[in-house]
Amino acid sequence: MLSHTLLKRIILSPKGLALAAIALLAAHCALGQDAGGAAASPAAVPSPAGIALPSIPNRSADITQYGANPDGVTMSTAGIQKAIDAIGNAGGGRVVVPMGRFLTGPLTLASNIDLHLEKGAVLAMSSRPADFPVAGGNSASFITADNAHDIRLSGEGTIDGQGATWWKAFKAGKAAGVTSAPRRPQLIYISHCQRVEIEGITTLNPPNTHFSIRQSMDITVHELTASAPGDSPNTDALNLNVVKNVLIEDCRIATGDDNIVLLGEHPYDASSVGVENVTVRNCRLGVGHGLSIGSFTAGGIRNVLFDNIAFDGTISGIRLKASRDRGGVVEGITYRNISMRNVRYPIYISSYYPREPAGPAEDLPANGHRVPVWRDITIQNLTATGARTATILWGLPDAPISRVTYQNVHIAAQEGALLFHAKDVTFSDTDFEVSTGPILQLYDAAANGLPGVPFSGAAANFR
Repeated sequence: MLSHTLLKRIILSPKGLALAAIALLAAHCALGQDAGGAAASPAAVPSPAGIALPSIPNRSADITQYGANPDGVTMSTAGIQKAIDAIGNAGGGRVVVPMGRFLTGPLTLASNIDLHLEKGAVLAMSSRPADFPVAGGNSASFITADNAHDIRLSGEGTIDGQGATWWKAFKAGKAAGVTSAPRRPQLIYISHCQRVEIEGITTLNPPNTHFSIRQSMDITVHELTASAPGDSPNTDALNLNVVKNVLIEDCRIATGDDNIVLLGEHPYDASSVGVENVTVRNCRLGVGHGLSIGSFTAGGIRNVLFDNIAFDGTISGIRLKASRDRGGVVEGITYRNISMRNVRYPIYISSYYPREPAGPAEDLPANGHRVPVWRDITIQNLTATGARTATILWGLPDAPISRVTYQNVHIAAQEGALLFHAKDVTFSDTDFEVSTGPILQLYDAAANGLPGVPFSGAAANFR
């Protein structure tokens, strides 16, 4: 069946009504075919950003036909995997998870598979560590796709990581100083894949990240709801590492770590870029660490747009972070039409991670070949209330942050902006309404458009 978002795209085209009717008819004809017979696979459909969507053959299988039990108690791993394998071996199609709660261990997807969760369907991840084998210090992920193409996770159902048991054990081990425990399972792990779509589903309470997508391209995520408690460890919602051609839109995310994070982790190579051509738009973010870039940026990150994003209660809003041993060039990043409420740090760019020194006078010169470089960053039409610090830009003495432009930015905060080792910072139609201290303090920094004073060392909220 056509997705709601795809249907909107078709209807809004110049020949929308006719195309919509044809598309709906084709979708109707596709329903009900089993693994025994399939219509010709449709061509991949480009999104408005030019990103190819998966091509899924018109065949389907219900997991209950292969022994999966919806009682929420009986392990259904074998039955679900049999359904996936049967559809995969037939050339691909839709694997349907019907209404009910299905308890399961690790699952592996194949190319040309749409794992479709109908309304009321729940895939519940087993909370027993024994069900997730450990290899290389990592527990197996719940749902994995590796070296595959044309993958879709769709529907109105839920994938529940049941992470509370894992979080409790992790926190107890950390308190006891344990450093050798296996890494907790990631809920959905996608690696070295092309044409990936995530549509409509809800993910809850993963032991670790909701989605980890690595070394992949042509990725579309829309109408995703991802949630976990604010104190759940490392539960990033969308963790994208070395990816190209990405569209994320109409998502609602509240979690215990980065809401969305872009990483360019592979070793620095001046001839390639780790992350390129990413658009994130029309999303609502609750608790979490905000929109993050880094801390691994060695592969480079460029051509990224964040548009029409609302934050409520995140720790940071716009957050770019790296350090001397993992940095690279991050450039051509645009944030526009942003609203924030009760975000501690609305704009925070730092060449230190995980922690800054006591003050900018204690910085050391940059060295090595993985130095963070932040440049050509534009922030337009941003409003924030209830902030702690209006802005923190903290570069390195020999690698200052450069060419950052604020246009129509209005922030109400306890204290003003801090610019350390930064140059060519421009404030246009921008104001900071602060409760205490100057609106802008500078250390080895140059800015225009707002009155600034030398850093006095009095600000304490950046730590």
